[in-house]
Amino acid sequence: MNEIEEILVLDPNHCDALRERSIPYLKRGMPQEWKKYIDQGVKCDPVSWIGWRGHHYLYYYRNYTKAIADFDATDTLTPNHIDTPQGHSVDFWRGHAYLGLKDYEKSLYYYRKHIDRVTTEFGEDWVEPEAFLNMAIVHYENKSLDSMPYYLDKALNYYQDQSADAKYYYALYHSSKEDKSKALIWVDKAIKDYLNSYYKRKQFNEEIRQVYVEEMIALEKKLKNPTKR
Repeated sequence: MNEIEEILVLDPNHCDALRERSIPYLKRGMPQEWKKYIDQGVKCDPVSWIGWRGHHYLYYYRNYTKAIADFDATDTLTPNHIDTPQGHSVDFWRGHAYLGLKDYEKSLYYYRKHIDRVTTEFGEDWVEPEAFLNMAIVHYENKSLDSMPYYLDKALNYYQDQSADAKYYYALYHSSKEDKSKALIWVDKAIKDYLNSYYKRKQFNEEIRQVYVEEMIALEKKLKNPTKR
């Protein structure tokens, strides 16, 4: 941080340093300081940093509305280019944000847009497995259950059959279809994958719709003892 401050003494308009100054406050849960400095970085170089601010709103503060506003702004700033803050397209992130808002129609739209673009440009095997997984999650929450298996199969294929999340949602799918025997098989697989660390997670904060082993164990107990609460 001292080095960044020295850079800004020499060049007060060093956009990368302005943005970088905000990050320690972000990761230490000091939103007022983070907001002050990230806004300076965005004002200095909006093309580079407005999508990143949207990602911070999404993951650190769960402010889905502000995240979407920043992701949308990237389309205005770079109309012929899909920006990729934190290594993923803004369409991918918008799918996350609309899932957070439970706006399932828009969430599906942006996940599909992301999947279609990556598939067309690079091939389906370049699509993040999480995009397929989250499509299944959207269909589960939206109660359009019959669409779940297609996306869960895609996710499991690209996760190389190692995904506690996908297997847990397969258990929920079969449970919703009142097929308890299949649900138990899938939740058992999910627990095993979780204990082997095959589940989605982030380093500094909780994933969107992150699943924990306690939820899987609770589902397993419910399936084995449906009359108990």
